[in-house]
Amino acid sequence: MKNLLFIFLVLSLLAASACGGGNKKTETPEDVQRNYENQKALAIASFRRGNFKQALTEIEEAQKLNDQDAEVYLIKGAIYFKLKDYPLAEDGYRKALGVNPSYTAARFNLCGLYLIEKKYQQAISECEAVVADPAYDARANAYTNIGIAYFSLGDMVKAREYYEKALQMNPSFVYARNELGKLYMATGSYAQAATEFELAIAGYAAYEEAHYNLGLAYLKVNNTPGACASFAKVVELSPNSEFGVNSTRYLNTVCN
Repeated sequence: MKNLLFIFLVLSLLAASACGGGNKKTETPEDVQRNYENQKALAIASFRRGNFKQALTEIEEAQKLNDQDAEVYLIKGAIYFKLKDYPLAEDGYRKALGVNPSYTAARFNLCGLYLIEKKYQQAISECEAVVADPAYDARANAYTNIGIAYFSLGDMVKAREYYEKALQMNPSFVYARNELGKLYMATGSYAQAATEFELAIAGYAAYEEAHYNLGLAYLKVNNTPGACASFAKVVELSPNSEFGVNSTRYLNTVCN
């Protein structure tokens, strides 16, 4: 009797399960798109928290839901860039452009990647395409990146031209100010370099590299108290960074 009762219960559960499966709601295209957007949002949130491996898992799930959105490949490339897997980062950006050849954000990221990899001509080519897009917000960054590429190639005239284009577009763009200051340092115009670093700091008081560079410029113009104050600020802002460690050395040698 107990066995018969057990069999009856099992059969009842199986019947209920079958009925439940039959009533399962079919996903609509809207449901799939909503799930995709939610999955992509999870990946972006993990990326912003610095949890890049989790972000990669999440963006791959999003890709399974929609492999025809250029943004999913852009995000994937950015994750691999943070993981320092540059070949896969490039692959992601290139796939984004394969889906949408006019996707300026992917070209901008490619430009930055090529700068890191010291592929300066390729960086110039990609960022030239970026600045040609009047609707793209980060054109001042792209002009600056082109300047950095020319600077790295030893063409100071072209480098300065592009830094100045960036500053014409955005006079308060501290990134371009700092890079222009570095150019002046490299060409022996130390007072002009100091002015650019001061302007960069005026725009962003916590810009540790600009404080460090200002310290170097002040040393060149024999303003030792100013240099020491700059190095001390770097240590205050970021004692364990490369700039902080180097500033500590100056404080222990020049400033004692």
